Amino acid sequence: MKIYYPAYYKSFKCIADKCSHSCCVGWEIGVDAETARRYETLGGELGDDIRSHICDGSIALCDDGRCPFLEKSGLCRIISSLGDEYTSLICREHPRFYHRVGDRIECGIGLCCEEACRIILSSDAYDEFYEAEHNCQIADETDFDTLAHREHIYSILADERMSYGEKKTKIITEYALSDISFTDDSFNEAFSELEYLDEAHHKIIKVGASNINDGQGAVLERMLAYLVFRHVSVAEGADNLRARVGFCLLLCSVMENLLSDTDSAFAAICEWARIISEEIEYSEDNTAALVFEIESRI
Repeated sequence: MKIYYPAYYKSFKCIADKCSHSCCVGWEIGVDAETARRYETLGGELGDDIRSHICDGSIALCDDGRCPFLEKSGLCRIISSLGDEYTSLICREHPRFYHRVGDRIECGIGLCCEEACRIILSSDAYDEFYEAEHNCQIADETDFDTLAHREHIYSILADERMSYGEKKTKIITEYALSDISFTDDSFNEAFSELEYLDEAHHKIIKVGASNINDGQGAVLERMLAYLVFRHVSVAEGADNLRARVGFCLLLCSVMENLLSDTDSAFAAICEWARIISEEIEYSEDNTAALVFEIESRI
């Protein structure tokens, strides 16, 4: 089966010790079976140390939430000593993700990573896909092909004759979401019931009246395109697709609220997008709760 990736995908490279929000802090680090077998036979002090920190199939984090192998320099002790191939699959792959669309596999990079965020929000080539040099075999099948819907949404976003607001309105209309106000305060109640990694982000994740300028609209289009790629692509049917389109629009409404009446620096915009991603779309429970909330309204 062929694998495809968006044009910006190959621009990503982990910035390691230069990262302000290391994925080695606060995130569960699962140890896949192959890596676990490699650790079982790894000799020396480091091998003993690694095995001593594995509990229930994961690396036990320190009390401050840091991976025990994350050095003060911000570099990974395992990578520095043994090489990247000795880390768990999740460490090697993050922030990459994979999903199936029709007869193909697609891979992307996630907005929760600050470097991926910078790349995604600065690229207009979100609708350009390239075939990977290698293929893969996969057994599961998908009954609902979302590719045509995604391409249609991308065609709307790429229409330079319309503003971001007009594009958003057209998507809302075409996917029969006009009865939902994505700035309605009732969504803030739904946000309040979610689980957060950092409770301080509660104040950030909300919707309200927005007033954005043309420059901000370009960033919002890229963010919406990413969300559609990651979440609409995996829809399981027509109703679920509509709800997932709504979910993407809702998260963009959160960003619109943050951008309203401000001319924030690009770095600040990326940080807001990273927080929205980390707290909402990277939580399966939070995503499912909001998709269900939208499904109940359509």
